[in-house]
Amino acid sequence: MPDRDRPLFTLQLDQNKYLAPSDDRMDVVLTVRVGDAGVPAAGLPPTAELLLVDCSSSMDWPPTKIEAARHACRAAIASLRDGVLFGVVECTSRARLVYPAEPPLAVAGERTRHEAKAAAAGLIAGGGTAMSTWLDLARDLFETTPAVIRHAVLLTDGKNESDHRGALDAALDRCRGRFACDARGIGDDWDPRDLQRIAAALRGSADAVLEDAELAGDFRRLVERAMGRTVPDLRLRVTTMPYSRLRFVKQVFPTEVELTSQVRAEGRVLELPTGAWGDELREYHLCLDVEAGELTRYENRLLGTVTLFAGADEPVGEQQAVVGYLTDDLALSSVPDDNVARVTGQAELGRAVRAGWDAFQRDDRVAAAREWGTAVRLATGLGNAEILKRLGRLIDVHDDGTVAIKDSVRPRDGFSLVLGSTISSFAGPAEPAAVAAPLEPGGPPRECVHCGHKARPTAKRCGHCGEAPFEAGTPS
Repeated sequence: MPDRDRPLFTLQLDQNKYLAPSDDRMDVVLTVRVGDAGVPAAGLPPTAELLLVDCSSSMDWPPTKIEAARHACRAAIASLRDGVLFGVVECTSRARLVYPAEPPLAVAGERTRHEAKAAAAGLIAGGGTAMSTWLDLARDLFETTPAVIRHAVLLTDGKNESDHRGALDAALDRCRGRFACDARGIGDDWDPRDLQRIAAALRGSADAVLEDAELAGDFRRLVERAMGRTVPDLRLRVTTMPYSRLRFVKQVFPTEVELTSQVRAEGRVLELPTGAWGDELREYHLCLDVEAGELTRYENRLLGTVTLFAGADEPVGEQQAVVGYLTDDLALSSVPDDNVARVTGQAELGRAVRAGWDAFQRDDRVAAAREWGTAVRLATGLGNAEILKRLGRLIDVHDDGTVAIKDSVRPRDGFSLVLGSTISSFAGPAEPAAVAAPLEPGGPPRECVHCGHKARPTAKRCGHCGEAPFEAGTPS
């Protein structure tokens, strides 16, 4: 890519501004894009990479697991560009830096890559699993570097059984905002909830390794993606009004992550750090509590503003306004914005996927099939091909739409589905609506007979639950 003084930042806001007098919330979808984030004119930002490899005794059986881990480390090390700071950590009931032999981290080059691959080839399984020690050592190592892009890949095959109760959560609190971490589970005897907590707190992804041979390619992709990030930090600043306040904020694309606890508040000014960026797009679901009684009917009122900031205190992109318009016309206030409906539908899809897995673990196959049948319908309606693929490893869908659970289900396939339940689809932001757009042709909004949500007069399928309960030409 050619050098640029700065990347291109864009922020788009989607909402239905119309509020009924009984409404108490405003839902907004924020679409953030960073483009042309290639090599900055000032050069690539200092970057550091750590490979955190579970070497507990369970990694030795079957022996393909530890060998896959060694091979994946060597592949990731080979992909490091010159100048990147890096290290390999052996992770058991404690964490030990195996390359370099001691801090500071090594500088990637022909010699250090060769030495590091030799060290990774010598990793031996033996010991327990205490993830808090792994993350604490990673934080300490990153703090000794000048790197502003800090990324770790964590691989485990077991449950966090050697840690004290609460130790992992405490370590995540210490590490939050210090570095990003992608977590992977290999084999069939680990807890996906541990990886979800790590990924959510440290702005990474969590997934299952379905086949050991796939691990090397996954490690390489994760490292290359991290090295492609050239914007060290991008922040969303939300300013509320006296009659509005933040209820929650989530990242909803590419994965769903609850972020409300990470918001920094100073009066009515709220700031959310979003981590490092390359050329990419992310979506956020912002929900504001609104005191509708403080609004004047039939008048646009400002509920809040949203601004992007990069660097110390530098606004980038155009500020967006969250607007409320109080009306008694239910035909306006009851029709959700298309993107908001898609986001709420994705949340319901994730709930159905996880409820199905919980039922399956209780050996309630009837309830699991019912929940996963709902998930199939929702994923189909949302166009979420990834969730459908992951569901397909556990269930068969018959021609009449009924679902049957496969006879043989590997735990790792279930873990993959649970972790994949946060993976979102993206249909693209809708065109902004006019200030007082007329109703679409077709009359009043339709009401879904399954979940009660309103849909546009021309809707063929409910945007909330994914069902198709409307007869053509029949309003609610």
